[in-house]
Amino acid sequence: MQNHKSTSQPKPITKITKNVFLDLPDLGMLCVEGPNAKQFLQGQLTCNLEDISPTQTRLGAHCNPQGRIIHFFRLFYYQERYYLQMPSIMIPIALAALKKYAVFFKVTLSDTSNLFNALGYCGDQLQNYLLNIPKKTDEITESDDLLILKLSGRYQIVGQPTSLKSFREKLTADNKQVSPETWTHLNFQDNIPTIYPETSEKFLPHDINLPPLNAISFEKGCYTGQEIIARMHYRGKIKNHLWHRTVNTDLTPQRGADIYDSTHIAGILVDYYKTGYNTYQLQIMATQENDLFLDSNKQYPLTR
Repeated sequence: MQNHKSTSQPKPITKITKNVFLDLPDLGMLCVEGPNAKQFLQGQLTCNLEDISPTQTRLGAHCNPQGRIIHFFRLFYYQERYYLQMPSIMIPIALAALKKYAVFFKVTLSDTSNLFNALGYCGDQLQNYLLNIPKKTDEITESDDLLILKLSGRYQIVGQPTSLKSFREKLTADNKQVSPETWTHLNFQDNIPTIYPETSEKFLPHDINLPPLNAISFEKGCYTGQEIIARMHYRGKIKNHLWHRTVNTDLTPQRGADIYDSTHIAGILVDYYKTGYNTYQLQIMATQENDLFLDSNKQYPLTR
């Protein structure tokens, strides 16, 4: 961890009220297309491609043969192409991992992040701006050249930069803009993790709550890492869990860094965001929920 003292006070993330929006500039899109695209992805991803359609999306993961998550994404099917949405910084890693298997299929993989922008919306007034609003979680609809995805208590809107810019301008009149970190806050509330380069291939799906998110199919058949993941699900005792904790520290937390208990390493830092001066909200994977520390010297305890 880097010893770094913050000199600027971030905008605190307050309780989310209705009718706010935020830009999601760090999200990217990986496109998979071709006559064998569905067959190819079905043999690689943890989610079931039979559940994916122009009106249904899923969270999912691509794992290595040892069952550890290389990248975690939301999968869309749009205009006869599959799109994996994830942090743009993860796209090169995801492309490299998938290309190892794509050579055996008639598919094309490409980074299409420049073709799409995304924003989040929390509120109940979206129908004032767009028609055909999705009603159920993971449902997706299309309106005015925009994709509208329903999440738990919020929406994500995805579209080409020009279309999304026009929609965004409409929102600014009656809705408050909040910081992009608010989306991380909402992901934490929904127990949704994010995989970054620092944490790629560190976690099994059960370590970070993927089964309850409907991101793992245990009926679809074989995919890379499936045997180990299924064994953990049906026969293994789940030792690691996803917890949320707060820490006050002048250290800058590092994703993928060890979390400590009183005697040894007890977990890994999955993600974090800053809530105030030297104060961070953490998402951690650990074998226990109490008596944890950010550092091996036990100077920075984690609190609820």
